[in-house]
Amino acid sequence: MIEYFRTDERTHSLVKLDEEEAGCWIALFEPTDGELAAIAHRFAIEEEDLRAPLDLEEVSRVETNDNYTMFIVDTPVRSHAKAPYGYETIPFAVFETPHHVVSVCSRYHVPIVSVLKGQRGLYDTFQIKEFTSDLLMASSTAYFRALQALNRRRMQVAQVSAKPSRKDLEELYALDESFVYFTTSLATNDSAFERYRRYVLLGCSKEVRELFEDVALENRQALETTRIYSDILDSAIDHFGLMMDYDLNRTMQLVATLTLVLCVPTVIGGLFGMNLGGIPLSESPYGFVIVTGITAVILLLLLLLLKRLKWF
Repeated sequence: MIEYFRTDERTHSLVKLDEEEAGCWIALFEPTDGELAAIAHRFAIEEEDLRAPLDLEEVSRVETNDNYTMFIVDTPVRSHAKAPYGYETIPFAVFETPHHVVSVCSRYHVPIVSVLKGQRGLYDTFQIKEFTSDLLMASSTAYFRALQALNRRRMQVAQVSAKPSRKDLEELYALDESFVYFTTSLATNDSAFERYRRYVLLGCSKEVRELFEDVALENRQALETTRIYSDILDSAIDHFGLMMDYDLNRTMQLVATLTLVLCVPTVIGGLFGMNLGGIPLSESPYGFVIVTGITAVILLLLLLLLKRLKWF
């Protein structure tokens, strides 16, 4: 699918176009082979480069060509297959051509577009470097929104679950997996930003370089926030694990206490229940009462001792 966008001259917000216009943003989402071939032919872009972001394992990188500059970054998307609140990252490619910005992504619903649609003060789409900085800044904003959603869910699980269940722990592990994706992707994005700054922006104006410094700074802040939230989540998982280990130990201790207590009447009943001569109190009419009383006294003393030892 190919969609076209441009910046409104009055509000400087993003608007969708019905057809291509000069200087617009050309966005390819889940593109077909025919669409890729058409864009490759029109803008003299290598079709292999256009297909690169469709590979979910593609890493963030920057490459320059005589006709275009390719910028691939990882951007966050929801992943309902992993967990209701899980996230993953996918490649998002931006191609800077002489007169257009072309982007390629393997999924249609990406937060970058929704972030841009909700913003004002965007640069005109025909300002190639400036609008690219808006796209990359929108990606960092999408990370922050995802991080806030993950952290809110983490707090909900931690506050509601006084005694965590297996389902709670599985959800926390899924959230932790999302943080791992974010940490890795933001770190590789930072390396790509540094390469772009060193090799692509050398001949650009001071304003463009400052814009991109803001983009790189926002990405680093997102990376640092991700690491902080990840450390907090790891502490919560460790805390829940310790709570479950404590409950298990208490349960095993209670089972051991019951086993020890039940051993006393079992042993006494076994001794006095043997079918042999010479068993004490076998001829006494009060033998059963006496044996039962002795057993009760021993049990009481044993329970008091275990209580003193804080076994239960």
